[in-house]
Amino acid sequence: MSTTPDTGLTRRSLLRRSALGAGVIAAAPVLERTALGAATGTTVPGEMLAYARVRPRTLKQALALAEFDDTHRLLADGTMELLLWPGDATRLRKLGVDFEITQPYRGPDLRAGARLAGLAPQPGERTDYRRYADYVTDLQKLATDHPKRSRMFEFPETTLEGRKVYGIEIADDISTAVSDGRPTFWVDGAHHAREWPSSEYTMMFAFDLLASYGKDKRVTALLKKIRVVVVPIVNVDGFVHSREASPVYNPVLNNNLAFEVAGLESGWRKNKRSFTDALYAAGGSSSRLNADAHGTDPNRNYPFFWGGEGGGGDPTSQTYGGAEPFSEPEARNIAGGMKARQVTAYLTNHTSGQLCMRPWGYTTDPSPDNAFQEDLGEQMCEHHGYTNQIGLSLYPTAGTSRDWSYGALRTIVYTFEHNQAFHPPYAENIPSTYAINRPAWLLLAEAAADPRNHGVVTGTVRTASGAPAAGALVTLTKSFKSPVAEDVLARRDGSVAETITTTAKTDSRGRFTVHANPSTRPTTIQDRRGKEFWTVKIGKTSRKVFLDRGTKADLGTLRL
Repeated sequence: MSTTPDTGLTRRSLLRRSALGAGVIAAAPVLERTALGAATGTTVPGEMLAYARVRPRTLKQALALAEFDDTHRLLADGTMELLLWPGDATRLRKLGVDFEITQPYRGPDLRAGARLAGLAPQPGERTDYRRYADYVTDLQKLATDHPKRSRMFEFPETTLEGRKVYGIEIADDISTAVSDGRPTFWVDGAHHAREWPSSEYTMMFAFDLLASYGKDKRVTALLKKIRVVVVPIVNVDGFVHSREASPVYNPVLNNNLAFEVAGLESGWRKNKRSFTDALYAAGGSSSRLNADAHGTDPNRNYPFFWGGEGGGGDPTSQTYGGAEPFSEPEARNIAGGMKARQVTAYLTNHTSGQLCMRPWGYTTDPSPDNAFQEDLGEQMCEHHGYTNQIGLSLYPTAGTSRDWSYGALRTIVYTFEHNQAFHPPYAENIPSTYAINRPAWLLLAEAAADPRNHGVVTGTVRTASGAPAAGALVTLTKSFKSPVAEDVLARRDGSVAETITTTAKTDSRGRFTVHANPSTRPTTIQDRRGKEFWTVKIGKTSRKVFLDRGTKADLGTLRL
């Protein structure tokens, strides 16, 4: 049986996109095609970064724009905003896209700014953005200050530049958090390097949970039911590249000294992958970096629908998805961490645009859980006022962590696009944005904890003599192939073999309760290929178990 997405489904999606796009494009004002800087009279020395309004007139143009650097901002007249990199203006002209330069990109606004009057201090709040070392120090401090409820951990793979990637796991009794069968809520930030607020909010959430335990009944009850994994920086190399070269704009000289001296660092989006390495050019992997590192977009490197529309195939594209699925350590770290746990809900944070996005990013055909996710998204949006939509409503994407986690794990997943800039003034934006997001994040965490939203496997394990088998290992596994884009499969078998393996242990009475995601993946449902099952192993005993949302499977008494 084919593991690719249904051909008819993909073709239907293209037709629907074409119809939707034609309706929008027909109403568009025609923008003057202009050389970089010409529209506003500004000068962009050396063709530095600049913001531009663009309006595609055809479906081909609209799809091509998915490889550009989109700020996620839609303007009142229906045009969209791009951040143009050197050479992008020429590319737009060759595509025949109408565009207008609005202003040069001036990097982070590092002014102190005016904090929202009357807002209480937020957990983990600072006066400016953290640097990589600050995140490491804060994670260490939280783990040291709260040893019973938090555990700092290091991902197995270092970055291409040799840096370590850290996260923190939070639960009311962390000593059993990995082995007691509780569901997991996973929160991460900075898949994209310059999206500093996304890392701040994840870090503040960790501070909040640990400070609120025992004081806030809602948080205390939540942490007794689930574990929370917080990963502030996914793309550490890119983040350091962006954060450490923060430009300071001089309004008197009308320039940006850091850009002129050191390049385009603060606007860096991708990781630091180099493409002059012979091994990489041949399709292999390498850690050698060169000064010309164009980078790979870690959020286009996951297997699900990898290589499709919105996952650039050109290394100079801002959405370049890599030489192959999971070619980058960032994607391998996140996917590996999630497959070692039952992540029943996932929130991946980005900037900018004030959006709450759910699957899918590659088709308008609704996912099997679309009605549920749309309703939950609406509840969250009541708190922060973001726009509730599917990912494709923004632009086509392929190989994202959002679609992969749903397509492979069937987790409840959302992408939050925060703020209206990649790194706005800290004091006047970050604390207040966290405050309006907190109740939405807790709603999603509670959805992760609610057994009506996932499956539960129970049972009792006894020894050969009939005594309770305390501490017996219970393993849930499932192997499958994640489909990549059809045009990739036409050239080679690019499906990616994956295995989920999660464990729990029995209690002193030999009992176990394991919360797990539904066993059947969304594409299997859509392609009508029947049920998929978890394999539950305890000693030499192995059982196949079908789980859906709200399903309970009692395996009874099992013998070691």
